[in-house]
Amino acid sequence: MSDVLVFTPKHKLDFMRNYVDFVAFSKNDLTLFGDHVFESPCGTQKGWECDKWSWDTVKGKKLTIVFGNSINHSEYIPFKQPFADFAKAYVRYQQSLDFKNSTTWSSSLVWIYNALEESAIQNGREDVDIMHLTNTDINRVEEQIKNSGLSAGGKRNIGLSFEKVVKFIKEKRFKLDLQEWSNPFPRKPDSRIKLDEDSLKEEEDKCPSDYQMLQVADAFHKAKTPRQEYFSSLCVMLMCQPSRNIELSGLTVNSLQKSDKGRLYLMWNPAKGGEPVKKWVPKLLEDVVKQAFDRLIDISAPARAAAKFAFENPNIFMMHEQCITPDDFPQDKPLTYNQFAKAMGFKTGKSARGADISWVTYGNNIKWLKNLISELNGVSDWKKELCKGAAILPDNEVVDRYTKEPIGCSIKFPSYSDLRIVIEQQYITKGFPNFGEVKVWDCITLVRENEFHKEFDVKPFSWVMVGHGAVSDAIGSERPSGEETIESIFDELAITDEDGTRLQLNTHQPRHWLNTKLKLAGEEDWLIAKWSGRADIKQNKAYDGRTQEQKSRLTKRIGHVANVEGVLTVAQANKFLSPYTSESPPPAILLHDLGLPVSLKSLGINRTGVAQFTGLGYCVHNYAESPCVKNGDCAVCSEHECLKGLPHALEELKNLEKLYEEQLADAVAKAEDKVFGADRWVTALGFRLSKIKTIITMMEDPNKPDGTPIRIPDELDPSPVKRSLNIDEQSVIPTFDLTALALTDMEE
Repeated sequence: MSDVLVFTPKHKLDFMRNYVDFVAFSKNDLTLFGDHVFESPCGTQKGWECDKWSWDTVKGKKLTIVFGNSINHSEYIPFKQPFADFAKAYVRYQQSLDFKNSTTWSSSLVWIYNALEESAIQNGREDVDIMHLTNTDINRVEEQIKNSGLSAGGKRNIGLSFEKVVKFIKEKRFKLDLQEWSNPFPRKPDSRIKLDEDSLKEEEDKCPSDYQMLQVADAFHKAKTPRQEYFSSLCVMLMCQPSRNIELSGLTVNSLQKSDKGRLYLMWNPAKGGEPVKKWVPKLLEDVVKQAFDRLIDISAPARAAAKFAFENPNIFMMHEQCITPDDFPQDKPLTYNQFAKAMGFKTGKSARGADISWVTYGNNIKWLKNLISELNGVSDWKKELCKGAAILPDNEVVDRYTKEPIGCSIKFPSYSDLRIVIEQQYITKGFPNFGEVKVWDCITLVRENEFHKEFDVKPFSWVMVGHGAVSDAIGSERPSGEETIESIFDELAITDEDGTRLQLNTHQPRHWLNTKLKLAGEEDWLIAKWSGRADIKQNKAYDGRTQEQKSRLTKRIGHVANVEGVLTVAQANKFLSPYTSESPPPAILLHDLGLPVSLKSLGINRTGVAQFTGLGYCVHNYAESPCVKNGDCAVCSEHECLKGLPHALEELKNLEKLYEEQLADAVAKAEDKVFGADRWVTALGFRLSKIKTIITMMEDPNKPDGTPIRIPDELDPSPVKRSLNIDEQSVIPTFDLTALALTDMEE
């Protein structure tokens, strides 16, 4: 039986060759992360050999992909081979093609591994191999994701990642016997389009109340400690302009500027990319923004100085006021423990159990320090190999633990030069000294490590960007279930919510609040989008925190009009109309908002009667003379009055403008192709588009007050009646080419 050969079909050999070649190509030919030194449980490892790949984004965020099952944030069980090599090859290949500063796209690898490992155990196999993947395993992965306690969004992300891996395996011809699998986990339902109680409550909670935002202002006023002053100042920055928490990191000492007319504005770097955005500071907030800006500059000054020192002195450790060595102490001379501890902000003296705190105390418990001392002495574990039965005196002498006699052994401990290398590894991120487009020492949200920690000493030589988590904790954001709640600045200042409960906000709520206030004020969507740093106006909907009741009312009121509920009584209507007389009639916009008939005289037409509402404005045609000769084509009719400030009218006109631009572009293309009759459409559509643009220009004229009636000028509206009577209109029609004007506008 030992001579029996098992036949393997050629196609299976080809599949295996494809797989082996792919792993070899990714491992040997691709260079991404090849020279990168990663931290691992075994110390530091380079590139492919490490099972934990980490990198820093341009914005300083640390991202990690673990090729194993995580136990906690620092421990994990590595993948077995050959799956580990496949996972690394897949990540390196995908990142080489399209580098992403995220890890969700690879999140399914651990789920695939677990399903394959489960299958291997059932079938008595030792290895875990992607080539053993079957439809049963695919269904098992889907089942595990479905039964997990993840949110709908988490399941969807893992499902999308798994779908891409399965598709990749088939496209690269590793296996062709796998079923077609598409992500069955839908996007979380949009609460904005649902009317159930939970969805309405979710939408309502996105926008903080006015009371809550006033409490933030109160916290800024009452702030005493650096932590309170720092985080309340960040809140002011988020309250004065609709910005994201991550954009705070891009604020620099030069961000607050003044225009030629004396108006203050802040320059923000949008989180979604693009050029810096100029955002005007509301007049009422100018003083408080100045104060918050100055606070941030003062608090960040030591961290900014440390970052600049590190750049200008690449081989020197920054001596600071806590250091106890002489000023002329050599950078390469080994430090005693007390000297080291004072320099690094570690504890000295006695521990809680009464023992002396020394190199042995921290040199075994803190990984980077253990690795550093071991590396300096050329061993893998300095305490186990060099301190057997020995104790270390304050002057670094190694003596017998019991007799205190020297044992003739010396241990090399770190110097300032060695600590400078540690700083290089821990604080100098990719792109240093730049943070995006600015220098890191210009960023006013920069702080030192442990800057606001209540237990640990601050590290004077360090600099870090305050992350989303720290800001969230400072303003009371709810932590995941099971995690200990951290005292917020509101807790420290005894500031509570309106009902006396703990005040809890998140970093995105001020953005919702500002956008909602703008919507309630009736501001135009394009302006809201521009102020918020959005490229797509449609995204405004996600930040519209108005209640259903507020949305049902017109929120832009002109003159003396006020918000009212329900139907106006006669007394209420008379109250608004009392300032007007027949000689001085109420403006048309007021009559419109009150739901009353709009007289022709209020529109400037010297004729009795009322105008007919068209949706865009009012028709003032005299139907006693003739029926409508424009066949209801109101937008480009000279007998149609638009009202500046009429809700939604300008938006609808812009929609028409976009439609006509598309149709005109199509007609121009067909005319260039010599399509019969297309030149007539170019003329007609160009003429119509010029009229629409004229109305929009007049509606957006800042010199025209709201409520101004606006209509097509007579010279832009040739009359068929005059034409039939042989009345020459050339004298009143401008000589410029309206079609050419419309086409020029499109090009711009």
